[in-house]
Amino acid sequence: MTKLLDKVRKLTNGIVIFFFALVVIVVSAQVFSRFVLRTSIRWADEFSRFAFVWVIYLGGAITIRDGRNVCFDLFLEAQQGKQWKIMYTAVFLASTLFLVLVTYFGVLVCQSLAAETSPIMQLPMSLVSLCIPIGGVLMIFEEIASYLRHKDDRTAPGQEVQ
Repeated sequence: MTKLLDKVRKLTNGIVIFFFALVVIVVSAQVFSRFVLRTSIRWADEFSRFAFVWVIYLGGAITIRDGRNVCFDLFLEAQQGKQWKIMYTAVFLASTLFLVLVTYFGVLVCQSLAAETSPIMQLPMSLVSLCIPIGGVLMIFEEIASYLRHKDDRTAPGQEVQ
């Protein structure tokens, strides 16, 4: 299971880097084209928005993996031992429930946009919004992996997080 997760993580990293690089290249080309050549790349704005949305949703999994996601650190830091573990589990369950809902509603959004296309590039909008359930599933896996990795960090009062 760890090998599969590592491969998915590498693939996610690669996709995020690829889309972010494309956003930088396309936006730079658009700025150059507009201010130097006095013309516009019609699809640049639409493409960069769509690619950036993919970066955000897939990057959410990387954020959770690295422990940089929004969390209730203030409440967790004030707890020790069994109270910490209960609070950590409650935060994990709330975060996971939220991500399950995001994934579920993301699937519904994809289904509702199945017949729509983007105005300029004529991309299927369901393809654009597919990042929501894909990112949601990746974030759920990372949330579970993070929980399993850290659930025993504070086992006794006064023990620091490892």
